[in-house]
Parts: sequence; C-alpha cells; structure tokens
Amino acid sequence: MSPEFLEALKLVEEYDRQRPKQLIEYRLYYNDAGEITMYCETDHPSEGNYVVIDHPDVFFKNNTGRLRVINGELKIVDVKIIETWLVKSVTGQPVVRGMAAVALEPGEQYPQIEYYDRTTHN
Repeated sequence: MSPEFLEALKLVEEYDRQRPKQLIEYRLYYNDAGEITMYCETDHPSEGNYVVIDHPDVFFKNNTGRLRVINGELKIVDVKIIETWLVKSVTGQPVVRGMAAVALEPGEQYPQIEYYDRTTHN
C-alpha cells in the first residue's frame, strides 16, 4: 500500500476516535389519548410524552394503530373497527336513481332521485 493511503487511513482512524459517541435511545412519543405520534432514536425533542422501548422492532413490527400508551406503559390493543355501508333509504344523500355514484348537491333537482344513508353492522 502507498504511504498516502496509509496516511489517509490514519486520519480516518483519528477522526473516529475524536467524534462524539451518539447515544441511541428508542423513544415512542404519544398524545393525550395514548396514540403513538412519533418514533425517534436520536436528536430527541425536548418536550412531549414518550416511553422508552428496548428495541425498535416493537414499533416497526406492529401496526401503530394497535400501539397505545396506557398508564405510562406501551400496550398492544385490539382496535375495534366499525364497518360502514351505504344502503338505500328514505333520507340521507340524494343520488340519481340507478346511479348511486352520481350524488346530488343540496338544492340540485333531478327527475328520478333515490337516497342512500350510512349504516353499521357491528
């Protein structure tokens, strides 16, 4: 190896020794409802509620919608999904009869109208 290359390696080694060590702390920030709002490893914000986790896989391998902070502890919860359908009705959104995708705006007139409204089956 050339002396210039060896000198460059020494400079890189010296730089590595002098640069400050970066502390990595895995934080999950959350809002007042306990929902996760942000993941951070370094350069942590100075304010906000957070919990420290042992490994980032807790965050990356779970649906964040299922992660909640309850009493200061991270929990995986089952979130109830409310399924909603549109059904024919006598009230609700007016549409062109036979073409439910053509919604009418308030006050708009059309000779053949039917109505659709939301319903849940939970």
